[in-house]
Amino acid sequence: MAEAIAAISFVSAVISLVDAGSRVLSRLHEFSEASQEIPESFKHLNAQLPIVLDGLRRTEARAKAGHVDKRTQEALIPTIQGCRDRVADLYDILEDVLPSKKDSSFDRAIKAAKSLSKDKKVQKLLKDIDSYLTSLTFHNTSGDAPTGRRDVPVRRINMTPTDRDKNFVDRPDIFRALDVTMKEYGRAAVAGIGGVGFRERDPSSNVLWVHAGSVSKLVQSCKDICDKLQLPGCSDPQSDSLRILHAWLSEETNGSWILVVDNADDLNILEKRLPSENGPQTLLQLVPYREHGKVLVTTRDRRVGERLAVRGRTIIIPPMSMREGRTLLVSYLPKERDYEKGGLDELVETLDCLPLAISQAAAYMTENFMDVSDYISLLEEGGDEMEALLNESFSDARRGEAADNSVLKTWKLSFDLITHRFSRAADMLSLMAMFDRQGVSEDLLRKEVELKHVFSKALAMLQNFSLIGRSTDGKSYYMHRLIQIAIRTWLQLKGTLSVWEGEAVLVLSTRFPSGDYETWPACETLMPHVRVVLEYEGFPRDVLLPRAELLHKVAWFDRRQDRWQLAYDRAEEAAALFKLMLGPDARQMLSSKVTLADSLIELEKPREAEQLLADILPAMEQVYGPNHIETLRNKGNQGWARFRYGDFEGADAMLLEVAAAREKTLGFMHPSTLLALNNLAVNMHSEPLARLETIGSEIEAVALGRKVLAARQQLFGPKHTDVLEIQGNLGDFLANIEEFEEAEKLYSKTISEREELFGPGNPWTLTLMHNLAVCYSNQGKYEEAIKINKAVLSSRIKTLGEDHIDTLLSRSNLSTELVNSGTDWEEVALQARLILSYRDVIEKSQRPFKSSIIPAAKSHLREVHRQHLEAQSAE
Repeated sequence: MAEAIAAISFVSAVISLVDAGSRVLSRLHEFSEASQEIPESFKHLNAQLPIVLDGLRRTEARAKAGHVDKRTQEALIPTIQGCRDRVADLYDILEDVLPSKKDSSFDRAIKAAKSLSKDKKVQKLLKDIDSYLTSLTFHNTSGDAPTGRRDVPVRRINMTPTDRDKNFVDRPDIFRALDVTMKEYGRAAVAGIGGVGFRERDPSSNVLWVHAGSVSKLVQSCKDICDKLQLPGCSDPQSDSLRILHAWLSEETNGSWILVVDNADDLNILEKRLPSENGPQTLLQLVPYREHGKVLVTTRDRRVGERLAVRGRTIIIPPMSMREGRTLLVSYLPKERDYEKGGLDELVETLDCLPLAISQAAAYMTENFMDVSDYISLLEEGGDEMEALLNESFSDARRGEAADNSVLKTWKLSFDLITHRFSRAADMLSLMAMFDRQGVSEDLLRKEVELKHVFSKALAMLQNFSLIGRSTDGKSYYMHRLIQIAIRTWLQLKGTLSVWEGEAVLVLSTRFPSGDYETWPACETLMPHVRVVLEYEGFPRDVLLPRAELLHKVAWFDRRQDRWQLAYDRAEEAAALFKLMLGPDARQMLSSKVTLADSLIELEKPREAEQLLADILPAMEQVYGPNHIETLRNKGNQGWARFRYGDFEGADAMLLEVAAAREKTLGFMHPSTLLALNNLAVNMHSEPLARLETIGSEIEAVALGRKVLAARQQLFGPKHTDVLEIQGNLGDFLANIEEFEEAEKLYSKTISEREELFGPGNPWTLTLMHNLAVCYSNQGKYEEAIKINKAVLSSRIKTLGEDHIDTLLSRSNLSTELVNSGTDWEEVALQARLILSYRDVIEKSQRPFKSSIIPAAKSHLREVHRQHLEAQSAE
C-alpha cells in the first residue's frame, strides 16, 4: 500500500505539468539536435512552453511557502490538470511520429506516414495547449495576492516516513477523485494492492502520520506526533498521548492538519480498545471531524476505508496504466541508455503494471548492467523450476492471482542473486520463511557461533532487496506474506523445504524457555512461531528429538497458562517421541508423562491420571531415586488426583508424605515444598466436619495457608502466579470458617490480579468468581451473587460449552441464588430444566460435588411449582 500521502493537489498538479512539459521539450530538443527542423506546428509550443514552465516552478516555490491562497489554487488546478493531460497525450504522439537518432531510413519513412494520420489530432491538442498556456502565462506575469485570513501555526511539521519519491509517477484520475472527496468530506480512504507508491505534500498544513497496523503501533505513532509537536505533558512517560493528541487535533487555533492513517489493513483495529483512561477509546474516536483537519486512510481492505472515512467513497487503486508503468520503469533505469518502447511495454505488461514488480525489475537490471530484452528472457527461460513456479497459484483476495505470479517471478530472480552472492543471506531468508512472518527476532536468525559483521551483512542484504523489513520497535523483522509463500515454494521445488522446517524446529527447541512464570514474556513472544512450526510434518529422524524437546517445554507452558487440552496433546506427542528415540524409561519421557497426567486431572479425568502416575512410579524411583523432586512430583500429583475425585483421606496420606519429604530434602522455602503444603491445606479444608479427627480442622488449614502465602510472597513477590494460587485458596479457607469479610477481600484482589495476568475468562479465575458469589450469598448479598454467577455462566458457556460440568455447576449456583432471593422463578425453572437435560454428563463426571447438582435442580423445580400454586391461590 502507498506510504503516506500528504497533500491534496495544487503542488502535485504543478509538478506533474512541469515533468510532462519537460519531457516534451526534451524530445523536441533531441529532434533538433539531429539537424532536423522542428515541424512548424510545434515551433510556437517550443518557444512558449519554457517560459510557462519557468513560471510554474516559481509558482510551486511560492505555494510551498504558503504564498498562493486557496482560491487561486482552486481556480488554477483545472487549467493545470487539463494542460498536463494534453501535454501527456502529445508526448505519446511525438514518441510515435518523430524519428530518433538510431532510426533507419525505412523507420523514418514509416514515422513520416504516421505523422500525416495524426495531424488533425496534433492540431487539436496544440490548440487546447495554447489556450491553457495563455491562461497560465497571464497568471505567472500578474502573480497573486492572497486574500482573507490564513491560519499559520507557529510550528509546522511533516511526519511522512520518507521524503517525496523522485521517481513518483502522477496518476491524475486518482488524485482528482481524492481532491473531490477531501473537499466535500474532509476525509478520504484509498485501498488497493501494496506497492502503489504515491505521495505529495501540502506545505500549508501539519502533515501527521500514524501506523494503524496494530494498537501498539498506533499508540507509539501518536506519542511520536506529540513529541514532534512538543505538546505540553508529552515528555511525561505516564502521560496519555492519545488524549493529548485528540485534544490538539480538536483545537482550531492549532491550525490546519492532515492526518494520514497508514496501513489500516485489519478490520479488527477499528473495534480494539485503546489504552486511554480519559481520552479516545477507539481509533474512530481518536480522529475528530473538524473543518481545519483532513484525514487520509490507506488500507488493503476496502471495508476499513468505508468505516474510517466516507462510506461508499473509498478510492480503489488499480494497477498502473501502460503509460504510467512505462514512465515508472524509465525513471529508474540509467538515462544514458536507449530503450525500445516496444520492449519497455512488453516488460511492463509482463509484470502486470505493478509498481513493486517494476521497481524491483529496474533495480535488478541496473545493478547487473542488463538490457530489458535480457531481463524478459530470464523471465521466460526459467526452465522446469521456473515453469513449476509460474504454475503455482497464490491467491489473495486483495491482490489478485495474476498480479501475484508476476511479482513472484521478480522476487525469484532476487532470491537467486542473493544465493549466488552471499549464501548466508539466502540461508537466513530460508529459515525466516519457516517462522511466523512477523516478530522474528535476531536471536532466532543468528547462529550460536557467528561473527557479528557476517550476520549484519546478511541482514542488510535482505533489507536492501526489500525481501524483509525491520519492525518499528527495531528489535525484530518481518516478511510480507507473498514473499514468504514464494520462498517456501522455491524451497519445495528444490527439495529442501523439509530441511529448513527441521532447522526451525531445532532453533526453537533451543531458544524456547522452561515455561515457568519468570519466562512467560519470552514464551509469549515465541509462541506465534511455535504454532507455525509445530504444524510441520514429515521430518527426518534427527529432527524428532528436538521436536519432542520443544513439545515438552511448550506443554509445560500451556499447563501453567491453564491451557489444559493443549498441554495434554503436546505432552502426549512429546512422550511418544521420547519413548521412540530414547526408550520407555528415559527421564524426558517420564517427565512428559507426569505433565500429561497433570493435564488429565484438570480435564476432569483424575482417576486416569492417578493410574498413569502409578504405572510410571516404579520407573521414576529407579531412574531418579525415591526422594528426587521428580519422583515426589509424581506422588504429589497422585495425591491431588485423589483429592479431585473425592478420596480426601487417601489424598491426605500421600500429600503429607510428599510435603514432609520435600521439606526434609529441599527445605521449607523451596517452591516444590510450598506447592505440596498448598495442596495439603486445600485438602484439609475440604469437608472438614466429616474428617476432623484424621485431617485436622478448618482453622489449621487457614493457619497453614497463611504460612504458605507469606513464604511465597517472600520468595516470588506479590503478583507471582504461585502467590495468587495460595491467595485464592486462603480465601476459600476463610470462607469455610465464616470469615467472609476477609475472604471477600482476598477473592476480589486475586480475581483482579489474575485477570491482569491471564485476561478475562481464565478457568481458575472463574472458579474464584464462583467462590466469591458463594461468599456474597452467605452474607445475604443475593443481588451481587446473582450478578457474578451470570457472568461466570456466560463465560463458561463461551469457553467450555453447554455440556461441561463446570457450566452445569454454574447453572446450579445461579438457580440456587435466584431461589434464595425469591426473584425470577421463570429463570429458576429454565436453569433447572437445562441441568436435568444433561443428567448423563453429570453422572459420568468424577467431580466429588456432582451428587448435589441433580437433587438441587429437582428441588428448585418443586419450589417453582409451589410458588405457582401460591400465586394461583392468591388470585
